[in-house]
Amino acid sequence: MILQALNDLYGRLEKDKTYGIAPPGFSPQKISFRVVIKEDGSLFKIEDARSLNEKGKLQTTICEVPGGAKPPGSGINPCFLWDNQTYLLGRQPEDKKEGFGQERFDAFKQRHLGLEEAIDCSEFSAVCRFLERWNPSEIDDHPILNDVGTGFGVFQILGRKNDVHTTPKILDWWRTNQPKDESTLRGQCLVTGKMETDIARLHPKIKGVTGAQSSGASIVSFNDSAYESYTKTQSFNSPVSEDAAFRYGTALNALLTGPMAKKHRLRIGDTTCVFWTEQQSETEDVFADILGGGSNSVDEVQDPAQRERIERFLKALRSGTGFANGQAELDTPFFLLGLAPNAARISVRFFHRSSIRELLAKLKAHQECLEIVRQFETSTGKRHADPEFPAIWQLLNQTARVSDEIPPLLGGALTRSIVEGTPYPEGLFTAVIRRIHADRTVNYLRAAILKSILQRNHKSNISIMLDPNQTDPAYLLGRLFAALEKTQEDALSGLNATIRDRFYSSASATPASVFPRLLRTYQHHLAKLNGGSKVNRERLIQEIVDLLSSTGLPNQLNLKAQGLFAIGYYHQRKDFFTKKETPESQQS
Repeated sequence: MILQALNDLYGRLEKDKTYGIAPPGFSPQKISFRVVIKEDGSLFKIEDARSLNEKGKLQTTICEVPGGAKPPGSGINPCFLWDNQTYLLGRQPEDKKEGFGQERFDAFKQRHLGLEEAIDCSEFSAVCRFLERWNPSEIDDHPILNDVGTGFGVFQILGRKNDVHTTPKILDWWRTNQPKDESTLRGQCLVTGKMETDIARLHPKIKGVTGAQSSGASIVSFNDSAYESYTKTQSFNSPVSEDAAFRYGTALNALLTGPMAKKHRLRIGDTTCVFWTEQQSETEDVFADILGGGSNSVDEVQDPAQRERIERFLKALRSGTGFANGQAELDTPFFLLGLAPNAARISVRFFHRSSIRELLAKLKAHQECLEIVRQFETSTGKRHADPEFPAIWQLLNQTARVSDEIPPLLGGALTRSIVEGTPYPEGLFTAVIRRIHADRTVNYLRAAILKSILQRNHKSNISIMLDPNQTDPAYLLGRLFAALEKTQEDALSGLNATIRDRFYSSASATPASVFPRLLRTYQHHLAKLNGGSKVNRERLIQEIVDLLSSTGLPNQLNLKAQGLFAIGYYHQRKDFFTKKETPESQQS
């Protein structure tokens, strides 16, 4: 299913020049230097091929070159008219034995000299003459090679605009004379269903998965005979045609590392997510900003057109109305793929397929589960308003002291539950409760997480703001604790630590052993209040205690009840700082 979807995606990306999709037999590579030679093959200079990005920093130039990248451990394997400094110029790596660079340069030279007669092209012959004259000891005469790093190099004839490998005659030869794998078998492709196709012995390397090898890792591979069957070795166990393997690998690499990767790629915890729609859509354009930045992305995005699309998307989530342009776009298939590193391979954390209509419905359901009165609804000074639609990373950050401590599997599990509408991971609930106990803080995001899990997973009916009619003991105890804390703050200004700092964890876990003591202390705090504040506070606490009198103080609260305790505490604290509307009868 995954490979089929990516194979189909290649056809769409191939038509869109902004993705820089390479045709079969070619690949996009990072070019950092260019060897400029004269028509007789003598060297003119070696120049920097990098360019300045929008931030004013040098970056490699992506060029479409013949062939693909070499897999690690492939032995001496020179490329065609492009390669790194070791092959192209014979640079000796410091960590390799003496003669390593010379050996690979000789292989590069012999490959090209052996093809000169067959290709019969003056530009190619000029490269051959250069290779015959070049001595690797001359590398030190060109300091630019130390600056460009490990990127690849290409050839160019002095006075010509294009690189040698783009010469039409050379391209025609390459397309009709690509090297064939002698061990290739023929059979039925599992992706396309076509019969009598050349089956790929090795699948393409996928780059851009955070934490995986920088040279690329495989989604499909067999590294031991224990995984093989019916005498078939390596990837012949899962027969995919060479054409389909190229298409799915090229499409996935375009989403992960291509010029449009920012639009399709998102990191959530240790999971690298890529997403796409069957046809170009506005949902595809804003999905990364919504999941990666939430409603705060409106303020962070610089492009006015993109900001307008995000605002319309968020408006659609609030109202439940359509966002996409027309009925056809709502029915467009949407794909989400979660990938994680696993040594030299890539693990598929999840794969989700739905329509844009279904995706919007699931996102709205998620937003409704999270919806709770916000602690800070407007930005003030250096403090930003709480996001109405939080990004996934903002939710995950509530589970750990620092981002490195976030459980590695939690990000993928949370993302999957959001887009599929399934129960949220219970580990998220446990982690948030643990953090609340550790730092005694119940903020908007933590309260929203607890509410969403209780509402979706446990079918609890929890209001968005303070519910004075809620009679659950845990919720009432949270309200009572907030009222006792506020009374202490009003009576004793300038406290370094309140009862929340000293007693929150024990009060939410073993209330019967803590609240009697807090209520005795409360009487001393209440006595220091004056006038209406004293009356109102005593009335509020008495109302809560009366509702608790039928059940008494529980000896212990389980995790679910501790979540309700936190929500009750948050609701009551927010209510204390919410301006009350004055009845019309009292305004005159």
